Amino acid sequence: MGGKFIDISNNKSIKRADWSETAPPWRKTRRGLCLEGLCRNNQCKAYKHHVVIPIGYKKFDIIIDSSETTTKCPLCKQYVEPITCGFNNCWWKYEGIKQDEDGKPPIRCSSNWQQADNAYHYFDEHTSRIVLWKQLIIEAVKKRPLE
Repeated sequence: MGGKFIDISNNKSIKRADWSETAPPWRKTRRGLCLEGLCRNNQCKAYKHHVVIPIGYKKFDIIIDSSETTTKCPLCKQYVEPITCGFNNCWWKYEGIKQDEDGKPPIRCSSNWQQADNAYHYFDEHTSRIVLWKQLIIEAVKKRPLE
């Protein structure tokens, strides 16, 4: 049981992108947590493209909370399986249990609060790999919480 998602424990894969005036409609973000996945609806303009799914300021369990009502293409509204994430204008952290390889024991991992400024901070699939998460909870808040 679990789900495949980018290895967000790999801090080296975080990239920062400035805002674009020419982004397609399926790449529009909102402040806080944004999930990303491929639209698989061949009737949609975003078909086979990475779409951004704005989640906002909240705690989101990737395994339990992903559904046809929460993780959907912004254009066609069909379910999208999230595979990576991004952040902007927020403080964020995660906690989870990941399994790097079949047959290896799962590893508990977490992060301290990290800041994403007024740009899109995302995990690059080219520098981080997809792993099996037994549990992955990502939280984004507007202001840094007191530790």
